[in-house]
Amino acid sequence: MTYTPFDTQTFLTTTLPRIHPRPADAYEAALHSRDLAYVFEELHLGFIEQYHTDIRTIRDENCQSTAYQIIWPEKTYYEVDIQKLRTDHPDLHQKLVHLRATDAEKILGRDYLYTAAKERLGTTIQTYEKITITDLKKHLTARDLPHYLTPKTRPLSPEIIPRQEAY
Repeated sequence: MTYTPFDTQTFLTTTLPRIHPRPADAYEAALHSRDLAYVFEELHLGFIEQYHTDIRTIRDENCQSTAYQIIWPEKTYYEVDIQKLRTDHPDLHQKLVHLRATDAEKILGRDYLYTAAKERLGTTIQTYEKITITDLKKHLTARDLPHYLTPKTRPLSPEIIPRQEAY
């Protein structure tokens, strides 16, 4: 393993002052800080982009390492199973169903609401229907609620960690 983790404290207290010293004048020091903030923001974006490019290379080329491994974490979240709720509790479905504003806008423009979209699309409206878990909790018991929730996963940013056997 040849990679040495970056030490932020050493960089900020030793390296940076040596390559770009902070001015003594308060106004110039403020300008110095502002300029560094902009530079670091640009560097941050650039390095994050490069990190994701490198991760794609690892994935696409199936790169292997004896020293490191890549983990692909996911976050689990839940969505209401609208079709099941529609079938089991049509009255509750009708009471809670709605459209996201962006979807209603795509369908009808800003001047129309759910009723107008339903008149226009008929059953096709089901593609856009939404029910929030918060609204559903107000109408179902804690025991019944899980029957109408579908777990989903969303990928998080991959992490590269040292392999345990590398130590």
